[in-house]
Amino acid sequence: MKTDQSVYIQPTTINPWLSLAVILLAPLITVIDVFIVNISTPAIKAYFHSSDAALELVIASYLLGYAVFLITGSRAGDYLGKKKVFIIGLAAFTITSALCGFSNSMEMLIISRFLQGISAAFTVPQTITLIQLNFQTPEDRDKAYGLYGMALGTGATLGQFLGGYFVTSHLIADSWRLIFLVNLPVGLIAITLAYFFVQESQQNKSTRFDVPGIILLTLALTLLIYPIIQGTELGWPAWTIGMLIAAILLLIIFVWYQKKLRDQQRDPLVPLDLFRIKSFNTGIISVLFFFGVNTAYIFAVSIFFQNGFHMSPFTAGNYFVMQTIPFLLASLWSIKNAACYGNRLLQVAIALQMTSFIMQLILFRGTELSPYAILPALILYGTGSGIVMPSLLKVAMWDVPPAKAGAASGVYSTIQQFASALGVSMLGGVFLYLARTTGNFYMAYKVALFCMMGYLLVVMVTLNRNKR
Repeated sequence: MKTDQSVYIQPTTINPWLSLAVILLAPLITVIDVFIVNISTPAIKAYFHSSDAALELVIASYLLGYAVFLITGSRAGDYLGKKKVFIIGLAAFTITSALCGFSNSMEMLIISRFLQGISAAFTVPQTITLIQLNFQTPEDRDKAYGLYGMALGTGATLGQFLGGYFVTSHLIADSWRLIFLVNLPVGLIAITLAYFFVQESQQNKSTRFDVPGIILLTLALTLLIYPIIQGTELGWPAWTIGMLIAAILLLIIFVWYQKKLRDQQRDPLVPLDLFRIKSFNTGIISVLFFFGVNTAYIFAVSIFFQNGFHMSPFTAGNYFVMQTIPFLLASLWSIKNAACYGNRLLQVAIALQMTSFIMQLILFRGTELSPYAILPALILYGTGSGIVMPSLLKVAMWDVPPAKAGAASGVYSTIQQFASALGVSMLGGVFLYLARTTGNFYMAYKVALFCMMGYLLVVMVTLNRNKR
């Protein structure tokens, strides 16, 4: 089943839909590990007596390691084979999850989370590329992309529920450790299934690793995200501004270097020709702002429920289950019908999410919160998210040729995780800063929601530029 001269799948008797079910375990468990921590942050903070900035780093360090190495992970799959890198990444993810679970200091937990993110970065890009290679017809590929988006959304809410359950279960003395240790049996099962039910792709030994590009991008993204997290906690000292300026300069040098490699007909880390594809740019910009909102929203509302309304982690997690049901139903409907309505449907779905935020501004106040106030807002948000999330990858990959699928998946996943890290750092940082300095959780949450609505408005405008 040949797709281009460099990467293709050998003919196989393995059912592609069975293989899809296995490879979707990777995005599912890696996203669960973002959000399972959200609901557990108060327990982790209390155990280690940490600062808000350190708490943000527990989440953002994972997303940073994830974002920085995704393109490298994608190219590693081209060079070594998708299946091999997929299984190695899963194994590393399982080991680093154990390191997180047995951490005895906040510093060890943050470092382990960063390593866990790197291992995820070598696993998830193989999923997107294998979808592109395994499903040749546009109809099947669109369904597979939709299921990928559905796995992301399901992982987000399932992570909230499991985090609440494990933190309050008291199955072990420090019950927050279970949010990481649960990955051990899940990871072993995923590795076994991948060994038997995922077909290897052809290796491309002619692909060269762009080591200078990897170093430049790694430094640039690190220098961009770290000072944003620390700046809100420390009052933006001069070194944070200096790091941001250095990050911008390194990104400019990175783009220049990638153009130089392209002109010399060598292998750049990021093929800049991708950004000449209009639909790809639309998808990338939409992902940047949408996932920034989605991750920050779940981070903020989890803390708001627990610290503002004094809910237990388990109660807060259960509410997010009610968000999952409309998300799943809307996702299933979107996978089958979104193509008939085009980007207009996604804009309507974004409007539903903004309406949910407006409802929360009105209803989420006082000292107690009624289920009658919570559920309509969460159901509306889940419905809108369920329509949008399965379609964004499809929007980005619509006009990408198979020969560039690996690079495109790496760029897409990098932007997605970078957006999540930046969303927690900026929008989540605004919420935590205001909550800490004013002691008014409602006011802090209100300001954060207005910022999130601004992000969603950017997504609506961007989708309007590429009408399908």
